[in-house]
Amino acid sequence: MRIFAARTLAIAAIGLSVFASTASAQTTISQWNWNTTVSGSFNRPWTGTVLSGTVLGYGQGAPSAPLSTALANGAASDPGTVVTGTLYNRSATINPPMLTAANSSAGVMFQAPTTGMNAGEAVQLSWSQTVGFRSSRYWQILTSTSGTAGVFSAPAGGTGSSISQFINGYNSGTAPISGTATVNVSSGGMVDFRTINGNWLSQAVTATGTLTAPLAAGFVDNITYTLPTGQGYENNANFAFAIVGLWDPNLSASSGTTGLVSSFAGTDSTDTTSGYNRSLALGGSMRLDLMTVSAVPEPTTAALAASALIGGAVAWRRRRSSHLEA
Repeated sequence: MRIFAARTLAIAAIGLSVFASTASAQTTISQWNWNTTVSGSFNRPWTGTVLSGTVLGYGQGAPSAPLSTALANGAASDPGTVVTGTLYNRSATINPPMLTAANSSAGVMFQAPTTGMNAGEAVQLSWSQTVGFRSSRYWQILTSTSGTAGVFSAPAGGTGSSISQFINGYNSGTAPISGTATVNVSSGGMVDFRTINGNWLSQAVTATGTLTAPLAAGFVDNITYTLPTGQGYENNANFAFAIVGLWDPNLSASSGTTGLVSSFAGTDSTDTTSGYNRSLALGGSMRLDLMTVSAVPEPTTAALAASALIGGAVAWRRRRSSHLEA
């Protein structure tokens, strides 16, 4: 009996290993790293990176208004791209919504065809993100199955990550700070980003020249959201998504003046010290790096496959044991 139990546990361990391996397998469909030498170049990263799609501003006079022309340092997890012997590591700077903007009406959108996916795979979005302490705490993922000119809406029933990461940054352009930032992504694609005290985005982490050694900018890495399957996202040449500023879902606000709250203090624009402020100079921007669209095993499919393997193996062991005892 003990031998049977030990072997059963070994089979279960193998099944769990298979599940972990299956769940981690993924194929990159599109990725943006913004490692370019050109100011304001949002559409394409430099050579050597998988890419299929475009980047546009969402709302506020799209396609350009929400996209800043600042050349900013990228995430430390971005290995950078060598261009003519020089290493570049950059990110995209996104101006958050103006106080007059409607809820979920301004941000950045991407078009990324998902054709060529296999059965049993889901579309996963992953990225690195940092925000100024006066940038919006809440962001919303929107999706479209009919391109950037189509109708965008919030997804439902997806799987979001929950991350706490120790990060480094600068609070006044020169003074380094560090602490823990937390990012939680809900099943409906709402991104709740809480930064550390005083983590602004200043000129200390922005440059107009060559960035050979990126300064710490407080990026949180590997934020993910896996879209639910069967809703038109897979194998869709017109798949598009957006990340837009969101009013505080806990408030019954009617305007951005009170609806938009800051990532650090959670206060609105009436708080002139730590409240929400769209101005880039006052830490109101958001930055993205390594924005990636991947095909990953559907979570339910991977779990069922592992369960079937474990269950089948255990049943076989029981039948074999009963046969031997007989």
